[in-house]
Amino acid sequence: MTKWILPVCLYFFVLPLHGQVDKILDPNIQTVLVFPKGKPLALPVIGLNTQEELLIQFDDLAAQYQQYYFTIELMDIHWQPVALNPFDYIRGLTQNNIRDYTISSIAQQSYYHYSFSFPTASCRPTKSGNYLMKVYKQGRGNELVFTKRFFVIEQDVPIAASIQEPFDGTISKSHQKIQVALDVKKINFLQPERLQVAVLQNTRFNDLLISNAPSFIRGNQIEYNADRDFVFPAGKEARWLDLQNLRFKTDRIAQIQQLGTGTNIILKPDQSRTTIPYYTFKDLNGQFIISNSESIRNEDQNDYAHVLFTYLPKNGIPYQDKTLYLAGALTGNQLDSNARMQWNNAKGQYEKWLQLKQGYYSYNYILRADQSPNPMHDFMWTEGDHWETENSYTIFVYYRVAGSRYDQIIGFSSLNSIQNW
Repeated sequence: MTKWILPVCLYFFVLPLHGQVDKILDPNIQTVLVFPKGKPLALPVIGLNTQEELLIQFDDLAAQYQQYYFTIELMDIHWQPVALNPFDYIRGLTQNNIRDYTISSIAQQSYYHYSFSFPTASCRPTKSGNYLMKVYKQGRGNELVFTKRFFVIEQDVPIAASIQEPFDGTISKSHQKIQVALDVKKINFLQPERLQVAVLQNTRFNDLLISNAPSFIRGNQIEYNADRDFVFPAGKEARWLDLQNLRFKTDRIAQIQQLGTGTNIILKPDQSRTTIPYYTFKDLNGQFIISNSESIRNEDQNDYAHVLFTYLPKNGIPYQDKTLYLAGALTGNQLDSNARMQWNNAKGQYEKWLQLKQGYYSYNYILRADQSPNPMHDFMWTEGDHWETENSYTIFVYYRVAGSRYDQIIGFSSLNSIQNW
């Protein structure tokens, strides 16, 4: 006889915005990348006790040699430090020298390009979970220059997932809903209330959805498919910008200013796309690729440019009680001062200057209410929402054993709205 169990003391929420995880603390540090080797657009995920490696890269525009070190820190599901000694989750050294660097050669903007792989022979994680990669300078109190999240996973829980239209008819043509089913037969003495499932749309960690409220539990199968479970605004395909050649005006560039000190790129103004009918095209879902149509080595031959983004609101009137953000990996996927568009009253437009390395970029605009912001409305005023939009989703399954002080990642899966309808 099938036994149905109703969960108790459960919750479902959006991860709060305060307490940024991915941070750049030194203004000279640019283009920080952390990704699995050979997969520059993939999330920084590696398997525990496998041969998988991450590649970490960054540029120092101070253009002087600096001794950098890295360490890692285990975090809980909410990206708070766990109450463990580092040697409880690190095999090897807690301070590791970054040795590999190259000096920019043909770029007008001078910089040192640093890179290293992780894990190393002298530093390996011994537990699965959320981690911070922390890079800092030697001396001056070991000054922290940036932090980037990454994930160490175990694959003990197979995940079956699909993308559906939401049950709610009012959002069925503008949102996407993720159905998740877990097979937990490999977990001995499982306590379902200690399971938590997190779903990520593209790379927008500021709107990560987390639930420990399954719609039903039947034997070894646990399913999350209630009306409110994992429903995301679908948005539209991302806007794009081609900076692979700083001498050629691609379709998004209005003006190129070649200065003695560098290059300024003035983009054509953007506007709301909410009234534009949906059409599909291949995009990078808010990510970017460092590339150059004229050089051989993207890492140390690509140049930098100062790029001006502008956004024209309707009738040249600024949004009231709302903040406009330039969103995507080009602003670190953070809704902070670096992403906030500034209002130019004289020109009746929002503006933002960014210093970007040559490559191909994708981005969106997000408008959020200053009071009681609702991430479900992010694209409503600037992009529009269409359920047909191609989006990528990532699922993490967390489990905290009774008496433990950290959250294991015991399941991981990814799916795409075009491939997994």
